[in-house]
This record gives sequence, structure tokens and C-alpha cells, in this order.
Amino acid sequence: MKRFRIAYLVSHPIQYQVPLLRRMAEHPQIALHVYYMEHPGVRYDPEFGQPVQWDIPLLEGYPWSTLRNYSPFPSSSGFLRFIHPGIFGILMRRQYDAVIVHGYAHLTEWFAFIGSWLSHTPLFLRGESNLHSARPLWVRIVKSVLLKYLLQRVTAVLAIGTLNREFYRFYGVPEEKIFFVPYAVDNDRFFAEAARLTNAANDLRDELGWPRWLPIVLYVGKLVPRKRPLDLLEAYTQVVRDTPAGLLYLGDGQERQRLISAAEARGSKWVAITGFVNQTQIPRYYAAADILVLPSDHEPWGLVLNEGMCFGLPVIASDRVGAAPDLVRPGENGFVYPVGDVAALARVLKIVLGDRQLRARMGRLSREIIARYSFQADLEGVCEALHFLRENRAELRADEMIGCPSENEGDG
Repeated sequence: MKRFRIAYLVSHPIQYQVPLLRRMAEHPQIALHVYYMEHPGVRYDPEFGQPVQWDIPLLEGYPWSTLRNYSPFPSSSGFLRFIHPGIFGILMRRQYDAVIVHGYAHLTEWFAFIGSWLSHTPLFLRGESNLHSARPLWVRIVKSVLLKYLLQRVTAVLAIGTLNREFYRFYGVPEEKIFFVPYAVDNDRFFAEAARLTNAANDLRDELGWPRWLPIVLYVGKLVPRKRPLDLLEAYTQVVRDTPAGLLYLGDGQERQRLISAAEARGSKWVAITGFVNQTQIPRYYAAADILVLPSDHEPWGLVLNEGMCFGLPVIASDRVGAAPDLVRPGENGFVYPVGDVAALARVLKIVLGDRQLRARMGRLSREIIARYSFQADLEGVCEALHFLRENRAELRADEMIGCPSENEGDG
């Protein structure tokens, strides 16, 4: 059987997604070519407040190209950050069997949508949106009109989870066009790291000068207002009055100094902030932790939950975390609480901190749950969507299924 020739459009190499792209490129039914809107390399992240370069390979194992950006605002974060008219020519000339577009937040993605329709290229949309996003009224109205127009014309959507599926259904996508392609991390790598670091939990405590018996509450992510790291500090402060624990923030951002000042004002002696930690070093922090907390008020998914669950951690998330309905079973492997409700967060945090056996049971279930949110599940979902395409496009002939160029071409 000839392979499906797939174009994949995404903003930049994303550390969570690249391992999946490699697996897609290796799949016997898929010939993949990835098109990036931003030149790979060091990126300035305004929320981290510093340039970021990941220490794992992001450009190996799959064919890719960088499109030429004509935007006058390439450093912005808005709709006009990416303007790549070259995607029109690529889709017209290459006649791919399908194009997967990741998101719709920039003009280039809309160029790709129009280009797919003009070239009669089947369009698959993969995004992170859910119905929890709080936007001004005029934005919601414009977004509703545009999304209804778009989603009535896609070939299929690739849903990352329950809330994302509900989003597509709300905008009128029929169930038969929704395929489950869950948000996942490289489970194999994290499972292997968890096994390797089984006996290393005390090393981090020794480095921090914390007692070896002390349970650790872990926060992983940018220290920015939308992730509400101060809520966790407030809840932690209430709990440790009679339940000793350490609180470790893994990350950096504009809220760092506020956290330091607040911790000092409360006399919290077992609170630490690591600053930015790169991918190869993250596992040792998960391995040392006892609970992972994600208190965000806007989190389309929250892949740190996936990572922590690979290490057998109980997880606590706010009800604005997109992954919560899929990954958190309240009372079984963690808890979900109303965002911003510090008292509720403190209550569930105390429950988990106060019972070591409960933490162990929750952690075992976390590993069982996350095993099903894998790259293998992603490949199965993508292949299911491709076979749906084949079965529903009579004009798609077998002799059109040819291989994809294997070298990195500089289109656009």
C-alpha cells in the first residue's frame, strides 16, 4: 500500500511534539513533511523572560522546511506574527494527500486553510481550544463566525481530549469527523527515567538542605499570573502549619520575585525556586517529588500532568486545566478544585500530604492512566482519520499515493 503524503504545518519545533513527528515519519502508512513558520533555534520566550534553547534534538528524524516569514511584526504574539504566503504554492504544487494544521491563531494558518481548499487538499485541524477561554464579547463573536465557517469545511479534526472534543461539537463538527489524537509526551522516555531515578529522590533534598523525610509538592511551569503560582504558595502556607512539606517551583517568569517576597514574609523555610530547567534535567525533579500541582486559570491542556504521572505522582489541578477531565480522577489519582479557591486547594493538598499510602495508590493509578495517553494512541488516531479520508474520497486513486521528499527543502 502506498503511503499517505502528509504536510504538517506548525509554528516552531515544540519539545513535546517532535518525538511524535519522528514516529509519524517512521510509520509505514505515512510520508511526512513538516513546515515550520519560525526558523528553528534559540527562541525568546516573553513569559520566561529569556532566550530558550532546549537541550534535546528537535530537528532530527523527520523531513522539515522553514517557510519565509513576511510579517512586519515577527516579534509580536498576535495574529500577524506569521505571514507565509509561500504555503499557497506548496499546497498547489505538491498536491499532498492531506495537510495537518496545528491551530488557527495566525494568518499563516488561514493561508493554509484557503490553500487546502484551492488545491483540493484534505484539511485536518489539530488544536488545543476548549470552551473555558474567557474572551471579550467582540472577540467571541468574531471567533464564533470564523470558526463555524472553518469547521464546516475541514475534512476532520484531531481532538486532544474531552474538552477539545466538546469544543468541536459545539461548533458543529459531526462526531464521525472527530478523531482522538490525545495530547501526549514521550512516555517511553519518562518511564525509563523514572526507573533509572528510583533511588535518587534523596539527592535533591540533600542539595536543597531539606530533611530526607520531607514530602515535596512540585509546581512545573512558567511563573506567570495565568498559572497562579501564588495560589499554591497560599494553600501550602495553610497546610504546613501542621503538615510539614516542601514546596518546589520548577520554572521562571515575572512572578518569581513576588513568590520569593511572599515566601519570606510567611517565614516559609522549605520553599525553593529553581529557575529555568531544561528537558534533560527535569526528570530528577519529578523523581524526587510526592505531589504535582497545576493551579492555572487558563491551561488548554497541561502536559506537565502527563510528565508527572509517568513518574507515579498524584496530581492536583484547577478546573480550568484542560487535561483534568481526562487525566484526573478525583479521589483516585488526585483532585480537581475550583480555580482561585485557595481554601479548597489547601484542603485537598492536606489530604494527599497527610497520607503516604494514599499517595502511593494514587501514583500507581496515575501511571496506569497515562499509559493510554501515548504517541502510539496518537498514531492510531491519525491513521484512523486517514482511512476515513480514503473511504470517503472516491477521487483519491491508489496511484496518487507516492512517497514524500526525504531531504530538507527550502520552500517558501
